[in-house]
Amino acid sequence: MTRVLHYLAIAVFVTACAATAEAQQRPGTSGTQTTPRTFANPIMAGDWSDPGLIRVGDDYYSVRSTFGWQPGLPVAHSRDLVNWQYVGHGFTSHPKLLPGDTRLGIWGSEMGWNPNTKQFLIYAPSRDGENFVYYADRPEGPYKVKSLGLNMGIDPGFFADEDGRLYFLTNRALLYELEPDGLAIKRVVTQIDRSPYKLFEGPDIFKHGGYYYLLFSDGGTLPHEPSTISTLRAKALEGPWEADPGNPVMFSTDKGARFEGPAHGTLIDTPAGEWYIGYHAHETAYYTLGRQFLLEPITWTADGWWRPVGGKVPATSAKAPALAAAPLRLRQSDEFDGQELGLQWFFTCAPDLSGQAWSLRERRGTLRIRTQQGDLHALESLPGVFQQRVIDKAFTIDTRVTFDARDGREAAGLHMYHDPLMNLWLVTTVSNGEKRIAVGKHTLGVREDLWSVANPYGDRPVHLRIVVSDPETVTFFHSADGTAWQKLGESLYIGASGHHLRDGKRGDPDLGWVGRYKEPNLTPEQINGRPEHQRQAQRGGNVWTAATFGVFAVQDGATAQKAADFDYVRVTPK
Repeated sequence: MTRVLHYLAIAVFVTACAATAEAQQRPGTSGTQTTPRTFANPIMAGDWSDPGLIRVGDDYYSVRSTFGWQPGLPVAHSRDLVNWQYVGHGFTSHPKLLPGDTRLGIWGSEMGWNPNTKQFLIYAPSRDGENFVYYADRPEGPYKVKSLGLNMGIDPGFFADEDGRLYFLTNRALLYELEPDGLAIKRVVTQIDRSPYKLFEGPDIFKHGGYYYLLFSDGGTLPHEPSTISTLRAKALEGPWEADPGNPVMFSTDKGARFEGPAHGTLIDTPAGEWYIGYHAHETAYYTLGRQFLLEPITWTADGWWRPVGGKVPATSAKAPALAAAPLRLRQSDEFDGQELGLQWFFTCAPDLSGQAWSLRERRGTLRIRTQQGDLHALESLPGVFQQRVIDKAFTIDTRVTFDARDGREAAGLHMYHDPLMNLWLVTTVSNGEKRIAVGKHTLGVREDLWSVANPYGDRPVHLRIVVSDPETVTFFHSADGTAWQKLGESLYIGASGHHLRDGKRGDPDLGWVGRYKEPNLTPEQINGRPEHQRQAQRGGNVWTAATFGVFAVQDGATAQKAADFDYVRVTPK
């Protein structure tokens, strides 16, 4: 079964050493392991929204929506459908993405393989409905880009038929035939009737046993909404399309289920003829992890409909495909010993590749970040705010930083982040001329400096550690040598607020997938007078992308830029 790649691609962020860099495994993994008889969901932990999934020969590839993150559309590779590694990105930067915005941007993604040109394709819309196709000879890129057209909708789906004809549709349910190269619209095939459904998200077409099957999601996207995976089928693409009498085929809210809101389903087969469905879902109450990538086996009924082996509710574990083991994990730690940034890193702005904001080459084995204007709330700081996805429920983040803080409130250290309005930090800094180690946060853009102590390390490197505990709680430590740690302040709960509460708790700051929606008692005039990223958050929530973490350096009132040198970022799951 062939499928095709998602979203946007301009220039690959780190193509040069994708294969070698991502071949690194976490300590303790072994290339001699065998695939277990079962696997645990999710197969891709952390936010992997709107997953595209394809098989090309014996290899599997996936891409995801990245909204405002740049570089965007990370491409992951697997040999066993269970274990994954990053191999590249669809694009480095995108002209329609606004700095600091995680709400708009890239909505929906699709990945495919063109049997006519032997190229990988990524189809991706911007939020205004312009759809782009990115195409490359290799899954890691580099990709070239072309616009398919304006006002076409979001959540693109791609299908390559057995005769080599290619098809494309979006949430508007208008089915197009593409030109043989997959880079332009050839004609309209049909308008599929979507009127019986509230939503028609993530549509995808497959062929099996003489039928065309169209999977789509209805019911909503937020936690607790009745998101589904449903099916239509037809003997011809022109229709008529009939609904599966068992719709919704997959469905779950959070009532007793570990995972809720299954959506954006993709059917995939193995060379041996096993069938699986890949999709995203929320893990109930763990909204800092966003929509995670799940997999489970399906079977076909006597009358030709697909069914999950475990039933409608997303499975917590399932039988693994009968494929050779490939136990790679997604990379998180980085020793900064190469000349290119690891594929796990991104920014909430266009990355500055000029060497002005940061460099891996000025001091070998070190990430040097030059302090950016403002604090962690400022859009001007974003070129120096390095981020990666949270993929574990419990883990530690360690770094060693050399930074001579003397002016203003300049600071360098670790952060956890949702957007410029919701974040927290542990830094080496200065206050009233005194060097200090400090913890602070932004909640809806309001800064609060929480705890600090006099920096006992002088001009020496400082070891900083954030410990993330289950459930969604962070604690802060500092050290002279990375062995004897001193706790700083109290723990913070960062889980979702709004109506997505765990035991009545409200995250402060809220780093959950939805975020805290609206700041109370603001008039439209007050909202419209604020910067665009704040207006978006207060009108409807800066949502979709869940929690991230990383390193940063800011001027925050200092009169000049200064270098902060990070020797490593080490992430240790607990």
